Amino acid sequence: MRVASLGNGNLLVNVDEKGRIIDLYYPYVGMENQTSGEPVRMAVFSEGVTSIDDEWKVDVGYLDSTNMIEVKQNLEKMKLSLLTYYFLDNEENTLYALIKVFNGTNKKRDVKLFFINNFNLYSSPFGDTGFYDPITQSVIHYKAKRYIGVKLFSTSSFTEEYQISKGDLMYDVYDGKLDGGTIANGDVNSAVAVNLTIDAGSFSKAYFTLAFSRELEELRRILRKVNFAQVETSFTLSYMFWKNWLSKSSFKFNDDKLRKLYNISLLTVRNHMDARGSMIASSDYSFVKVYADSYQYCWPRDCAYGAYALEVSGYRDLVNRHLKFAECLPSSEGFLYHKYNPDGTLASSWHPWVMDGKPIYPIQEDETALPIWLMGAHFKNGEDIDEIEKPYKKFVKGSMKFLMDYMEEGLPRPSFDLWEERYGVHTFTVATVYGALQNGAIMARAMGDEVLAEDAIEVATSLKEVAMKKMVYNGRFIRRIDEKGEKDLIVDASMYAPYFFGMVKPDDPVMMKTIQEIEGKLNVNGGIIRYENDFYQRRKKQPNPWIITTLWVAEYYADLGKIDKAMEYINWASRKAIASGLLPEQIDPETDEPTSVTPLVWSHAEYIIAINKVMKV
Repeated sequence: MRVASLGNGNLLVNVDEKGRIIDLYYPYVGMENQTSGEPVRMAVFSEGVTSIDDEWKVDVGYLDSTNMIEVKQNLEKMKLSLLTYYFLDNEENTLYALIKVFNGTNKKRDVKLFFINNFNLYSSPFGDTGFYDPITQSVIHYKAKRYIGVKLFSTSSFTEEYQISKGDLMYDVYDGKLDGGTIANGDVNSAVAVNLTIDAGSFSKAYFTLAFSRELEELRRILRKVNFAQVETSFTLSYMFWKNWLSKSSFKFNDDKLRKLYNISLLTVRNHMDARGSMIASSDYSFVKVYADSYQYCWPRDCAYGAYALEVSGYRDLVNRHLKFAECLPSSEGFLYHKYNPDGTLASSWHPWVMDGKPIYPIQEDETALPIWLMGAHFKNGEDIDEIEKPYKKFVKGSMKFLMDYMEEGLPRPSFDLWEERYGVHTFTVATVYGALQNGAIMARAMGDEVLAEDAIEVATSLKEVAMKKMVYNGRFIRRIDEKGEKDLIVDASMYAPYFFGMVKPDDPVMMKTIQEIEGKLNVNGGIIRYENDFYQRRKKQPNPWIITTLWVAEYYADLGKIDKAMEYINWASRKAIASGLLPEQIDPETDEPTSVTPLVWSHAEYIIAINKVMKV
């Protein structure tokens, strides 16, 4: 399981429940995992005995809720313990581990620390090279334009032992000595070791570095300057930077537990955002080995929620970064596709281009509407025309026209739903289109497009009128109108959307009854499932509650002014975070264990949004 992450826009690192580095995404956040989900293993040798990482008792968390990971590893049988801090350098694409090795005995001891690496550059094990570089006193792995430098040292010496070869090197650490192979190619592994002499009841420090570059000489430049003083300085600078960065947030509660999860949510959203503006849904690589695909993509919908969370919490500069990415995505017709790779290229999809022998757009229309809605919310918050000028001209204007043209009998034409399972006209989609046209009209008017603004308001007004007639049943909203034109009466949590995107007010009788239906039929052990009889990732008799759907109801009650009710759902979500503070997509209704990816950026985004709604009341 992934239990903590770090990111700087070019490099994203995940640590697992054993405190090991397990994912290394570079140079795009989420696109290439240079480990293919294989952990960087650790081992310790002392007094003729070797202990490896999966034997250790481990606790992983964030240091003072900053973007620095704290790992406590207890080697009970050896009477040793390790305290490790993982963090990223503020200037270079470099991961540092500052390691304190404690001697729990009453005698001086010699201890050897090992790191064993199984990199797969470009997410492939084929054609890699690893060699020992005497100039930088490090091991370097490379293939084409991917270079990783490995350095392990103490305050008194650099990498003292190393081995580079094919095959599993874990077996070579049991005798406490590495044989020193200097170069290998193919499916290459490497191991490095450093010797520490530790006084009784005291500790010694070791430093582990992974540096990343697209060029050999640039990598060597970075590695040459790495020493213990530089790592210690970087540790202090990183700590202060993240403390200051978090101080910008809008959080105003005097609740330490909520503040901790709020801060970790902010960091999770930021860590999963690429320097070029993409934002992946999750960096949890475990799904790849099960489904041969993953959540490491940019869904325009997930991105819109994530960026909106940054907007309401005070990080407008990051929202601008995402807008620059989004402005380049629309097709020539003005719509956005299912999902994208972090470099903006078209990602994998299961939406067909033909249905019943007729061509269709392979889209979820809400994914075109939501970025427009986001840009409008961003503009309303700052009223800075310069920020939206390019996104408006390159994206908003053309996509608004698409939304207005993609209509039939007053409603959006059929597309796929936000759960990516059904085709039809969905209440969630209708609400997002309404919100997009309203916010788009504000931007159009600011840019001088009065005709477009008036047309958008007219279409949005008509859309609402038709929806209130055709998409309401027995006093509440329906999930969708299906392919045959029939009303789908299954209760779905996404029916919260008309209130959230401004189509109706929270106290509208139809909205109030809709929420009552959601709570009455979708509440499982205090959380909200997606819809009746949901089978996705289901393990038990009841469906799995989701974090996002539960927080949607919290947001509704916050906007209704019922804070106590909102906090019930927020506190439920808070309790479902794993020990380190990461929020999963969904949880087992009986054990509370995550049943899908962890973390899910959207879960953290909704937590931020819900907290901000409560704070406004």
